[in-house]
Amino acid sequence: MASTRETWSLTEHLLATHQDLYKLATQHPFLLAGAEGRLPKDILSRWLASDRLYIHSYIRAAGKLLASIDLPQQVFRSQEAFETQLADWLIEALVAVRKEERFFIDVADRYDLGIEIAIPLPPASQTAAPSQASAGTATTTATTGSKDGRPPGLAMMESIFASVGGPAASSPASESKPPGLSLVQSFLTTTAGPTPPAVLPWLEGALIFWGTERCYLDAWSWARDKAQNREQSSASHPEDADGGALRREFIPNWSSPGFARFVDKLGGLIDAAVAEALAGKEGEEKDRAKAEILGRVEGKWKSLLEAERQFWPHV
Repeated sequence: MASTRETWSLTEHLLATHQDLYKLATQHPFLLAGAEGRLPKDILSRWLASDRLYIHSYIRAAGKLLASIDLPQQVFRSQEAFETQLADWLIEALVAVRKEERFFIDVADRYDLGIEIAIPLPPASQTAAPSQASAGTATTTATTGSKDGRPPGLAMMESIFASVGGPAASSPASESKPPGLSLVQSFLTTTAGPTPPAVLPWLEGALIFWGTERCYLDAWSWARDKAQNREQSSASHPEDADGGALRREFIPNWSSPGFARFVDKLGGLIDAAVAEALAGKEGEEKDRAKAEILGRVEGKWKSLLEAERQFWPHV
């Protein structure tokens, strides 16, 4: 029997790729400013407005992925099937993000923050971070903003979520073809063509949810560590520019052990399903199966990281 160490992990493999881009997506100046109490209310408000609309896209995508899952027809071991576990996770996620939106509105009210996308946005040229070699040409595509004033990172994430469960053209959110759509076109088909893959057809969709949640967890955990370093460095600090909303409310919520367990649950499910799909294969056959899986997801992972990087406002 193969040891745990010998078992190949798809999620660990993805985390080990594009590490520079992952760092840009999870260790952004916006997060550092928030952790150090330097983030103005207007910038935090614009980000909250975008994140609330991200939640709406998340909800639509979860519904589409749920509708696409082929649940077991037979009772025997049906509750242990990966498809059943994925459905359970998605339902839990839907409950959590609805609670999250209410949390947004409550904190915004208590700290006098705006949470409407109508808050004036700076020119797109100011929200775009300098082009990075690891990001390729995607940065240029994403910095133009969308016609309705949505920030480029939000438009990109909406395009990615619109691709879950089928062609993005079937989703109302994709009809306006927001900027960044070309960046995530690979979500719409696999390398083999537009037909669903024979193995784990829900894999790409599940990885979108795991990837965005993992980035969120790591980003705010990094911010939590920076905030703790600030608190330990001196006995007194100036009042937070945002009134303390991030350090007192948002950062603890998004770096909690409970949230980490929620993210790890989906990552573990994905890795277990992939391991089962590869079980019994040896040599070249296993290498081909692994290469087919990687061909479906590696480019998508990079696109997701770029969207996550673009989602943070310029500070």
